[in-house]
Amino acid sequence: MSVRPGSARAGSFVVSDLLDQARTLPEAFAALVERAPDHPALTVLDRNDAELTVTPRALWARARAVQAALSARGLARGALVPLILPTSTDVVAVYLGTLLAGGIPTLLAPPSNRIADGNVYAERLGRILAHADAGALVCDRELGKAIGGVAPRRTALLTPADIPLDAAPPTIVVSEPEDVATVQYSSGSTGAPHGVLLSHRAILNNIRAMRERLSVTAADVSVNWVPLYHDMGLIGSLLLPLLTGGTAVLIPTTDFMREPTRWLHAMHRYHATLSWAPNFALALCAHRLPDADLVDLDLASLRIIIVGAEPLLPGTLEAFSARFARYGLAREAITPAWGLAENALMATVHPVDEPPLIETIDREALVRDGMARPSPAGLQVVAVGRPLARHTIEIRDSAGRALGERQVGEVWLRSDCLFAGYHNNPAGTAETLVGGWLDTGDRAYFAGPDLFFVTRRKDVIVIGGMKYAPHDIENAANSVAGVRQGCVVAFGVLDPERGTEDVAVVAETRETDPDTLARLRDAIRDAVMRATGLAARHVLLVAAGGVVKTTSGKLARAATRERYAAALDFADDPVPAPC
Repeated sequence: MSVRPGSARAGSFVVSDLLDQARTLPEAFAALVERAPDHPALTVLDRNDAELTVTPRALWARARAVQAALSARGLARGALVPLILPTSTDVVAVYLGTLLAGGIPTLLAPPSNRIADGNVYAERLGRILAHADAGALVCDRELGKAIGGVAPRRTALLTPADIPLDAAPPTIVVSEPEDVATVQYSSGSTGAPHGVLLSHRAILNNIRAMRERLSVTAADVSVNWVPLYHDMGLIGSLLLPLLTGGTAVLIPTTDFMREPTRWLHAMHRYHATLSWAPNFALALCAHRLPDADLVDLDLASLRIIIVGAEPLLPGTLEAFSARFARYGLAREAITPAWGLAENALMATVHPVDEPPLIETIDREALVRDGMARPSPAGLQVVAVGRPLARHTIEIRDSAGRALGERQVGEVWLRSDCLFAGYHNNPAGTAETLVGGWLDTGDRAYFAGPDLFFVTRRKDVIVIGGMKYAPHDIENAANSVAGVRQGCVVAFGVLDPERGTEDVAVVAETRETDPDTLARLRDAIRDAVMRATGLAARHVLLVAAGGVVKTTSGKLARAATRERYAAALDFADDPVPAPC
């Protein structure tokens, strides 16, 4: 069943009370079906802007069919079920149907055309499937043929075409609040599989906290392109508006990347009130789009664009705000936030209806003393907001002692949304989740009630809101003849114009001939692209001993980055070396 958007008046019903009573995600979906069965809840646009809109009743019926198909294949209760499907109404129904069958859905990225070698994707997916010990895998038929050989023998393959329309669904498998509802694998990571276990309780608590802080109601229309395999996409752009009775409009991520104006014009078309984006998307729209593509654009309906997944840069904020003010966008609508998958999604958000808060701090005091002292000139930072309800944040030193205001330290978080642990990784769980507190790996400071993000303690590289481990980039570079094995470091370098990080590679070599060095740089770039799909924009070749290592022989990425800052032309990087 499908209906046209607008055929039911948004806000004509309330589901907040039912959402508050729901103990699990299926119960929350069932409450929506009960209260507003024919509301045009979900619209997906294709690349030609043709729309498919479905109601809660239709989603539930399709989900029950998915449940029947999975149960017929013997899906065990609590088995992980990876979903590799494009943004569509079907992926939402499959997600819900997996829950109804007692499985645990985990959304994974489809193959990227950036990776030239399909075997690389299949091998990476095979690692995740083995790590997940997947009970079933849902993907399209073509992908199923390509990756069938890497799936564990017990994994049942299911395509949307295999789901019957008339099968009688079995009894719904009842979940408990502490049962795992989703495993969130890092969306862009090329390193070892790292599955975050999120319970029904944690996800619903985070949705309720966001609804409360952002004042989300059934009157809201959320328009987004963020991929559903990212926590911002699944929980923020889909589940939050859907389970509060609003309308979610989704644009396939690949379509946004080809034509970013589709996001802007969809917000105009559907009178969006809410959207989500990483910093790079704002930078792209602020700097790269011709005025001719924005004719008649009206963004006055937008009350919130939540900016997260990567830090909001002051330059991006000013450029985006200035350019789109003429199209009706209020500066107050740009709403910085901070969170992480281990807390379902969001942990802090800037107060709505207040313009973003920027302050300038002394660079020398930051690096030397770990203090964020206000200064007329220096490092500009944007506040990422205040903790949500039932969230407590402490800034601690390396010994675990609480720090005072404006002291930069490690961010520890306690909330009722924390994850249950890492899948099949008790050691990693014990290291990160300590005494009910989450060691986030980020560094920040408080100034009054506002949290200011400074840098990441961990080596993760963030590109377009996606997180990448440097290990596989280094492995690819190490495979190139002429590179000294084990003497390669990869890290992120901020590109202020693009509004996100670029990949930098520093590699040792004994070669000295200029032509040979030029070919070696090209070979490293090619190897990294083929293995990871990432462009190594900075490649610096250094003599033996040029890559910094610790006394135990481990790669020292931060120290290497600092050593070659001037050579890589990021001496003016807004984020200094970790304090």
